[in-house]
Amino acid sequence: MMRVAWLRILVRKKMIKKRIANIIAISMCFVLLSLSACSGEIKNPDTFVIAEISDVVSLDPAYAYDTVSAAQILNIYETLIRFDSDSTSEFVPGLATEWTISPDGKTYRFKIREGVTFHNGNPLTPEDVEYSFERGMVQDYALGPQWMFFEPLFGLGVYTSRTETGLIPLAEIKGKVEVDGQWVQFNLATPYEPFLQILASSWGSIVDMEWCIQNGDWTGTEESYQDLNNPAPGGSPIHSIACGTGPFILELWEPGIQIRLVRNDDYWGTPASFGRVLTQVVDEWGTRYLMLQLGDVDCAIVPGGQIPEVKAMPGILVYDAVPTLLNQAFFFQFDIDPYSTLIGSGQLDGNGIPTDFFGDVDVRKGFAYAFDWDTYIADAMAGYGHQRSSPIVEGIPYYKSDWPSYGLNLVRAEEHLRAAWNGSLWENGFEMTLVHASGDDAGEIACEILQNNLFEINPLFRINIQLMAWPTMLDAMTFGRIPMYINGWTADYPDPHNFVFPYMHSEGAFARAQRYSNEAADDLIEEAISSSNHSERQILYDQIAELYYDEVPSIMIGQLLGVYFFRDWIHGFVYNPIRPMYEMYAYYLSKG
Repeated sequence: MMRVAWLRILVRKKMIKKRIANIIAISMCFVLLSLSACSGEIKNPDTFVIAEISDVVSLDPAYAYDTVSAAQILNIYETLIRFDSDSTSEFVPGLATEWTISPDGKTYRFKIREGVTFHNGNPLTPEDVEYSFERGMVQDYALGPQWMFFEPLFGLGVYTSRTETGLIPLAEIKGKVEVDGQWVQFNLATPYEPFLQILASSWGSIVDMEWCIQNGDWTGTEESYQDLNNPAPGGSPIHSIACGTGPFILELWEPGIQIRLVRNDDYWGTPASFGRVLTQVVDEWGTRYLMLQLGDVDCAIVPGGQIPEVKAMPGILVYDAVPTLLNQAFFFQFDIDPYSTLIGSGQLDGNGIPTDFFGDVDVRKGFAYAFDWDTYIADAMAGYGHQRSSPIVEGIPYYKSDWPSYGLNLVRAEEHLRAAWNGSLWENGFEMTLVHASGDDAGEIACEILQNNLFEINPLFRINIQLMAWPTMLDAMTFGRIPMYINGWTADYPDPHNFVFPYMHSEGAFARAQRYSNEAADDLIEEAISSSNHSERQILYDQIAELYYDEVPSIMIGQLLGVYFFRDWIHGFVYNPIRPMYEMYAYYLSKG
């Protein structure tokens, strides 16, 4: 899942100034009128309040592919099964009460829970479950999560509904998910070990078929399939509305400002402790700090450099250095949109870069050797991170610490940059713009490190740095308009395939956006996921790590160690690395 855990949202400057001024004014009123944080009184006892730095991209479970959106979706919608407590491999019933897997690993059956209603009062049926998964594959947003269903259901090498001759026939999609009485059956094309993990994540959420159709969504027909396949960014019919079976109901989404959920008092399970969940989008750290200190929020995103300060704050509960399944990288665009405003002249004349600038591996290796991981981890991450040499992070199978990796070496960087573009790069220099998401303080430091080191190597190497709101940045990435940017990945499911596929496979989320394609990488990745032999998979992932080092399709920055900060009146937190966002714990927490 794209690492919006690091990505930050910035709305228009006037809106920011107005919103920050309002927040500060409200906070000061609390100080003057109640002083409740100082007196020990619990603030907002019926509401879980979060100060976030990023906004939701979409509320459509089949479309959304970022952690911020998933956090809200998993409070509104539900999946067939859930991860059990802190485990990433054990499951408990959700909307399915039981399930079976055939001996050949290709047939999964789920008995659908009875007596469950959607937020609009409609009853949950097995047909809703069938519709939810078929609808996702029919919509199949190009940068969405549906590839995770196409691969196991249609076979290795199939990652989308779109083929060279047109769309996969609707009858074939409908044949992959079938209703049998109270059971729903998935017919896989190949054994696929991570399938349960995929079903337990936000893209496995169940929607109300009748409600979707009423709102202009897929009607189940071929014509509707053609019309709704691969919508424009934000073009899903249920992009900004929601109707699930979950413990919370969408009350308001005010983009760039806040999202409010209210408790579902008719929830089939135990109702949530909180009557409301309020997420406020506050990109400015000083404001988030004040809100957390005063108790106006129960938790807040804290920049790496401010971790020691917040750990010393009175009244704060700290869960320190917890392992995460998150990594971060610099990404190169291999075929930049010629209309991009971030490539200067568009020529290698000292005032810009050509659209295929990063197609030269010496450029990529020169940039890799110019990055300083020690400084980044110390200054941007406050020591809460480790350098990684490949997309595969520590904590999942097949990770090895001795894979080849880059390190700061300005001499080697210069060698490669002198060789790049047959020497013309060194002679002419270049100018381009690096992009990071608004509010991503760590990303800004990473960009500055690379900017300064490249300038030190050759003063003709000029890099500008631009921040960009996450939804805008996502669109620009999709259309190839950003020459180089910083982003990251959180595990969709804890298997190495989920890291190497998005980073290196030509159909993966990052590689596709980068226009990166390598047939050898594709073959190795497909062979590794289809193998059930541990030793064979280890050999294949070793080869993939070596290929990543040789090709440098991106520069792996590091793997995060997480720190979670709550006001000390919050109870019930049990960390699970597959749930990186505060909102994902709303149902499990209480205040008192």
